[in-house]
Amino acid sequence: MRKSLVTAMAFAILAAWAAAPAGAQLRERMKNNMVDAAAKTLVSQIQSDSCADFSSMLKSKGSGSSSSSRAKGMMKNDPAARARFVNQVAGPLVNKMIDCDLLPR
Repeated sequence: MRKSLVTAMAFAILAAWAAAPAGAQLRERMKNNMVDAAAKTLVSQIQSDSCADFSSMLKSKGSGSSSSSRAKGMMKNDPAARARFVNQVAGPLVNKMIDCDLLPR
């Protein structure tokens, strides 16, 4: 009886130890999915907006318009999430700014 209890406890400890990295990987994948979804939404909006709509969107974003505060907070606190988002959005954003003649002179 005692041997089976010790064996069960050992398996429980081993399972908990093995599950911790899996949980961290799951959280990382969920975070990446959230960043990717936010980037995809913004890129889609950038690409479909007219220059007038795009200019208006830039002005409203600059004035503190609220978008997903959870995603914004995560990117402020996580350099890797921020880099992932910027790498997906920067190209389409700058290209649209060039196309719409919105780059500062």
